Amino acid sequence: MSAMEHPIWDSLRGSSPLAPCSELLGMRVIDIAPQGGRMKFQYQPTPAMCNPMGFVQGGFVTAMLDDVMAPALISTCAPDTSIPTLEIKTSFIKGVKPGPVIAEGWIVKKTRSVAFMAAEIQSTDGELLAMASATFRIIAPE
Repeated sequence: MSAMEHPIWDSLRGSSPLAPCSELLGMRVIDIAPQGGRMKFQYQPTPAMCNPMGFVQGGFVTAMLDDVMAPALISTCAPDTSIPTLEIKTSFIKGVKPGPVIAEGWIVKKTRSVAFMAAEIQSTDGELLAMASATFRIIAPE
């Protein structure tokens, strides 16, 4: 079975449901690199995700960044591969307000057992709001 047969592709193409966390974040696919490895999603953070200042709480912003990086990686892996996030660093450039935002995630470097990823969140008019780098472990099926 090839990476293109990984079950994540069914969710990304809309033939199976999104993960509950992706639904909570209001995720919608915008663009997928044909062979995987790069994804662009729209998220719809809600007022329920905001801190008292009216900005989306940083944990939700980080979740969106993680949520776009993981499918970018897993889309290049064999079925039944697991990819736990080992670490993630988020840089908050400007406060995220409720409403649509665009997130893009991509593979920086992938080895047999680890992947280094990057992601950005922008406003719908292209302003950079947050960025992240992350390391994922790749656990292939035996």
